[in-house]
Amino acid sequence: MLSINQLYIEFFTKQSSIKAVRGIDLDLKAGQTVGIVGESGSGKSVTALSIMGLLPSSAKVTGTIHYNNRDLTQLSAKEMRPIRGAEIGYIFQNPLAAMNPVFSIANQMIETIQLHHEVSKKDARNMAIELLNKVKINEPHKRIDDYPHEFSLGMCQRIMIAMTLSMQPKILIADEPTASLDVTTQKEILELIDELKESYDMSMIFISHDLGVVAERCDYVYVIYLGNIVESGSPKTLFKTPQDAYTKKLLDAIPKIHFT
Repeated sequence: MLSINQLYIEFFTKQSSIKAVRGIDLDLKAGQTVGIVGESGSGKSVTALSIMGLLPSSAKVTGTIHYNNRDLTQLSAKEMRPIRGAEIGYIFQNPLAAMNPVFSIANQMIETIQLHHEVSKKDARNMAIELLNKVKINEPHKRIDDYPHEFSLGMCQRIMIAMTLSMQPKILIADEPTASLDVTTQKEILELIDELKESYDMSMIFISHDLGVVAERCDYVYVIYLGNIVESGSPKTLFKTPQDAYTKKLLDAIPKIHFT
């Protein structure tokens, strides 16, 4: 379904260049959930943003990203537009940064729905309310006219998930979707994503530094370090018998509770 081959990403400045990704190979099959784990700055999000064609102009991308027999790295911005969102959806780490603070939720959701579906404004509003209800926003028919700052961070993440689902993507990229949330809200959001993935029959790339979360919901896992895939395999194999020293260190870093 999605295949990344020998992906290199380099960022250029006036003085120097930074190699962020160094020859990554990754495959995502239909209905599969693939995890990408690693510490901050390892290249997880950069890899995901390259799939969406959302890297800045200072980035040079080489290698291939094949989706439905097309190399996404060779497509123009115009050619990527119908793929971005409608085919491949993205849930960002910070939902507030992804929403416009001066427009209501209704305004933003209706615009997104009408961009991807030929429906009237009234029908788009009804679809938006239904989606907000699916992501468990209380009284969605009232709250749809509120603004982002009137919601908690967890509620904003639910709204972002609803906006992503409004485009009905075949692949969902969840980039540390619970990074800024408290533990209770994290659990709710993760359960919601699992439920909606199943309901909408999506494939998913799940990016996280939390090995426990990844082990629980991923079919296959890639461990990334300094822009390289250092190890990959099923969660059971990878976390029970890790082969790479970096994977072992990640596992050793998980807090352990000792009772006396």
